[in-house]
Amino acid sequence: MVDSNTNRFSLFEMDKILRTAGADRVDERASKKLRELLEDSASEIAFKAKILARHAGRNFVQKEDIQLAAQQLMA
Repeated sequence: MVDSNTNRFSLFEMDKILRTAGADRVDERASKKLRELLEDSASEIAFKAKILARHAGRNFVQKEDIQLAAQQLMA
């Protein structure tokens, strides 16, 4: 879980995502939970992408590394 002092996404953005998905009203706890889940997922994807880049002999992460890492986590 991501440290609560290092939130990368704002609650406003989470509220906006939920409203775009069709929610008329959004509880702050729902926005906080969505932020937690997205930050955890983003951290996992970034870590896996770094490993994939290193496996390919690169020191930098490419778009394809992110895509493959996300696919692996969603499988």
